[in-house]
Amino acid sequence: MVHISSIDWQDVQFFVHVARAGSARATAEALGVSHTTVKRRIDNLEKQLGTRLFERKVTGFKLTNEGKTMMSHATQAEDAILSAERQLQGKDHELSGEIHLTLPDVLAHELLMPHLHQFTEQYPAIDIEVLISSQVLNISSRESDIAVRILGFGKQPPEPLIGRKLATISSCFYVSDNYLENRDLEAKDTDACFLGWGETDTNPEWIKMSPYPNIKRRYNFNTAALQAQALKAGLGIAMLPCFFADKLEGVMRLPDCEPMLNHEVWLLSHPDHRDVTRLRRFREFLVDLFESKKEALLGQQQN
Repeated sequence: MVHISSIDWQDVQFFVHVARAGSARATAEALGVSHTTVKRRIDNLEKQLGTRLFERKVTGFKLTNEGKTMMSHATQAEDAILSAERQLQGKDHELSGEIHLTLPDVLAHELLMPHLHQFTEQYPAIDIEVLISSQVLNISSRESDIAVRILGFGKQPPEPLIGRKLATISSCFYVSDNYLENRDLEAKDTDACFLGWGETDTNPEWIKMSPYPNIKRRYNFNTAALQAQALKAGLGIAMLPCFFADKLEGVMRLPDCEPMLNHEVWLLSHPDHRDVTRLRRFREFLVDLFESKKEALLGQQQN
């Protein structure tokens, strides 16, 4: 006789969310439900299982030993469902449907968007969602189908993702046209500074390798667009991809500074999506696009 579980799968999903967030309130905000709904779902699951899954503390929800066991089984079930979903979608040979793409702002604005219409005009039944992010989102959990990432030399895509190197990027140091007026970059008391990318270290490795390792980092701007605005405002010296910064008005390369080959662009996807036709065609489009921009990405200035 087949035994049908009395556990509500939605209760399990709420349980997993709370276990990961550590808070019923954070789960409620993430799922767009009330705090009471979250607690009721957890209470229902604990009643069905006949055991306490969480210790309720002022600081949040902490898994009991039984909760840890439940979490292990719940995540296995979640992985199995996601794997089945990916495999079934992998049999999709239609040139229609959605593509979820994530990539950094500088690649989206400067490379993708001016040419995306070429793909959409050829495949009008494919709907594309673009998410700006520099983080390697969990493709396995369907946060994205395809990710384009800027990685340091020698870095490989995380398992189980498959990757293809699209290009090598050159970067250089840039200043506003009048930034060097009345500033001696070699002086110990110079008020010049480098613009940070989010580091806590005031003297990160990329500054140590610069022509002026004596100059410290100030401020933090974690996107290329913000770096460009800060650069134009004369807030400091920025390290930016040449294909982006060479086209900025009111900005110039730091004198005697040569472009550095310091990053690579990788195309990442999940192996289960290898045979999804719409994703394969879009990956081919991206490969061709980056190949056509190779010279600019290598730091040849645009006149």
